[in-house]
Order: sequence, then C-alpha cells, then structure tokens
Amino acid sequence: MDEPKKTKPIGMLLQEKGIINEAHIQFALKEQKITKEMLGEVLERLSFATEMDVVSVLSKQENVPYVDVDELLPDERLLKLFNKKLCLNNIFLPYNVDEKYTDIAVSNLNNLKIGQLVSRNTGLTPRFYIAEKSKIINAINKFYYFLENPVEQAIESEVKLLSHDAEMARSMDNLTRHILHLAIKMRATDIHLRPMEQTLNIGFRIDGVMQSVLALPSSIGRLVSSLKMKADMDIAEQRVPQDGRFSESVLSNRYEFRVSTEISPYGENMVLRVLPVSRSFMGLKELGFFDQDIECIKKMFNEPFGIILLTGPTGSGKSTTLYSGIRCLNLLEKNVLTVEDPIEVNMSLLRQTQVNEKAGYTFSSAIRHFLRHDPDVILVGEIRDAETAGTAISASSTGHLVLSTLHTNSAIGAIPRLRDLGIKPYMISDSLIGVVSQRLIRRICRSCKEEYTPEQWELEYLKDPTIDKLYRGKGCDLCNNSGYFGRTLVYEFLSLDSELSLMIEAEEGLNEVTRAAKDKGFRDIFDVTAQKTKMGITSIEEAVRVIGNLKQV
Repeated sequence: MDEPKKTKPIGMLLQEKGIINEAHIQFALKEQKITKEMLGEVLERLSFATEMDVVSVLSKQENVPYVDVDELLPDERLLKLFNKKLCLNNIFLPYNVDEKYTDIAVSNLNNLKIGQLVSRNTGLTPRFYIAEKSKIINAINKFYYFLENPVEQAIESEVKLLSHDAEMARSMDNLTRHILHLAIKMRATDIHLRPMEQTLNIGFRIDGVMQSVLALPSSIGRLVSSLKMKADMDIAEQRVPQDGRFSESVLSNRYEFRVSTEISPYGENMVLRVLPVSRSFMGLKELGFFDQDIECIKKMFNEPFGIILLTGPTGSGKSTTLYSGIRCLNLLEKNVLTVEDPIEVNMSLLRQTQVNEKAGYTFSSAIRHFLRHDPDVILVGEIRDAETAGTAISASSTGHLVLSTLHTNSAIGAIPRLRDLGIKPYMISDSLIGVVSQRLIRRICRSCKEEYTPEQWELEYLKDPTIDKLYRGKGCDLCNNSGYFGRTLVYEFLSLDSELSLMIEAEEGLNEVTRAAKDKGFRDIFDVTAQKTKMGITSIEEAVRVIGNLKQV
C-alpha cells in the first residue's frame, strides 16, 4: 500500500467474476446518482452482491490476503497504542504484532494515511489484510468498548449494589444493559433467565449450545419483571405464558429482542431471542454449501415454476438459505412477493409483507392476494397447515415459482409431510422441484485447531477405515475454551427428475425413493457431515451431537 494502484472499477470486477451483469450496474448507477453512495455500497444494498463478494474480488486483484475480523482477538496492548476515534475515522483494526510487522485489517486499500499512522504509533512496518467494512467497524466498537468497560466486572459491581438495595429503589437498567452487552460479546443468539431454588441462573445459547454464564442472587429475580415491562408485557400476570419484544442499541448496532415467559416452580422463566436489525447477506458458499452443490441449487432456484422447500429444525437457518437462493434470481426481471412472520431481512427489490393474523392476513390469504399482483416468485415464510400447503401448491401449479419452509427431519421426509397436509401424490410429483434439508453445526475454532489420530469407533462411525487424522479444537480465549467458533451448514438436497416424480406419484416407499435418488448422486446429510469432518471443518463429536447416526440407505 505504498502508492495507490490503477485498479479496475468494482462493478467491472464483479461482472468479470459473474456475480453481476451490465443491467445490475446500470440500475445501481441510477440509484447512485440519487444516494451519492459508493457503487460497491449500492450493489450491496440492492443485494446484487454481498460484502464478501466485493472484498474477495478486491483481495484477488490487489493480491492482499483476506482476514475474517469476526475471528480475531486483538492484542489489547496494541489497541491501546491507538484510539477508537482514530480507527473509526480511517476504518482499520490493528490486531497483531511480531518483531517486524503490525497486522492491520482494512477495507480501503488506497488509504495511504493508515500505513503512516501505524508506522508512527508502533515503529513497525504495517502488514495489510483486507476485510469487510461493516465487520471492521463492529470490531472497533466492540473491542474498544470492552477494553474501557470490562463487562464482567461491571455486572459483579451492579449485583452487589442491587443485593444491598433492601428497599428495591435501584433501577435494573444498568444490570440489563451489562447483560445485553455480555451476550453480544459472547455471540449469544438467546438469553435464558432461569429461576432456581436459591439463585437466578443466566444462560446463553452460543453456536447452538446452551452455556451457563452467571448465577445471580434470587433477590435479583425482579430482573424478569423489569424486562417484562421493557417488552410491553403485563408484569402483574405471572400465571400464564406471555410474549413481547423490544429494541435496543448495543455497541452501535440495533437489535430486536423477542421475549417469551413461561411458568416454572421457582418463578417465571424468560428467554430473549437476540436478532440484529441489520443483517448482512451471505452467499451460498459462505453458508457452507460445497461448490458442486451450489450450481445445482442455483439451477433449482431458476426454474420458472414449481415449489422449492427448505426443511430443518427451528433456528437452522432455513430463511437465510432462502434469501441466498433468491439472490440467484435475476431480480430486475422478476416480481418477487413475500409473506413472512416476521420479515427477517429487508431486500429492496422484493415486495415484502408480514403476517397479521388479527387483521386476517395469513400465509394462505396472502398467496391468494399475490396471484392478482402479477408475481413471478412467491416466498411463503412457512407452510404450517393444510390450507397454506394447498394454496402454495396451487400457486406453483399455475406458472409461479413458490419458495417456502417446512418442518421435517429430512429432504425425503417432505413428501409424506405434504401428504399429511392433504396434498395428493400426483400434485406433489407435478409441482415439487426440490427440497433442501439442513442443520447448523459448530465449526472447529481455527485459532486452536489441532489434528489427532482417530480412534476405532470414529473410523467406524465415518464408515472409512482409511482416515489417518481428524481434527478438534483445544480451546482458547477466542472460543471461550469451547474449541468451536461459529457454525456452518450440513445439508442434503433432493432434486426431482421425471423418474423420481413418477415414483412419488405411484406412492412408492420412501426407502425406494431414497435408493433411486442415491443412484442418481443424492448425498444425505450424513455424507455431507462426514465430508466436513474429514476436512477438519467440524469435529466428529459435533457430528454425533447434531445428526447422530443417520446413515441408512
């Protein structure tokens, strides 16, 4: 980064990689005239490209390595050589030093000032890595906040003050704020407040696994009432479950917290689902799909009519995969209508609506209305009942592409589930394009990953006696000594051809359909999980935890 190089425009780079086309660029340029944004920012906002797409093409052109800022734990001594305002103004994150170099994450490779600042503050040569701008900004806000405000100590101090507050005059706001900050710091997706016999236990769900984080005195049980008030719930009612929600700004990001209570022997149990309001889009590769499968999935999403289903447990990322699949469509030429509960990610080029059952606006009524709105693609948040299933199948049979989610344990399992919902076998075979079934599995922490010689039971589980090494995480500060950091998809997808459709219409058994699909290259979720285990993406213990032994046909 000594001198700015003459580089190709970002639009051209993305076009050469096949991520966008000329029509996308022209559309974005019209938007840019009004908004005055950078072209890359417009392309990201319109969902034509992800932030990762932009960074990856820049990394390749400039020959600067990429770093995932989410997986960094900067040296605190290095952070203290700079300050939050300086880093935010120039959008860079110093994170590591050795004898000669300071490692710096940047998003703009042409900002010469950063190199000068780093050299002056550290006396070392800067070594640059490219990263997403949003991740750098989030990391700066997070690491400098916790550097100046050790949240664990703040919680301990606040609990002492509240414990000695016999008259209960002190507000719970500070404790609430500290707990929310700790949840974001630890990457929690759910916060559990669990009253025990003598304590109030605070647990976080991190990467899909529950962890007990805090034990508070039972006298602080009024924290539940405080949160109920915040979520606009009835604090006087403690006999029946309630639902509510509130929004809060944490570390300069807006979050929505969906709150649910239920009755327990020691008081009200509460769960808060943590949802970032602005979530960045992820491509199919970033989600964890293998290259050979991505092309098949893209082809499936570009069928002109029929229905595509995403199946899997609650919280397995089905909606995220649907949004990524929608990005495979040429949205400039498609009228895409959605009905969701609630709208999880805003996409400018979609016409998104939200279920309102009190007003009579349900999934099934929305589909009927959409058919009068000249749709090409209809996204239905979830098929929950026979009426929704029937209207969705009918819409897919009349020249529309319908996308939805369904609760089943496997891709093949979607077929009997649709039958249970009253869909005739001939209608399933005529309209079903394909099914993707997925789960989320923890990734081994890259910071503490190690290889080891597998035991006999592990070779037997993976059905591969030739394996000579597997991988696991030792545990480190980055992963809170869990050995895991983040999650990836394990999945299976069933793409129907004429032979499989005829088998479904003839109501042949699921084992026969599965065997026929496997003869055509179908890989079940066990096969994909085993592959990711052998590659060192996840561990065999995690594979057993998430999928058990599903090797069947």
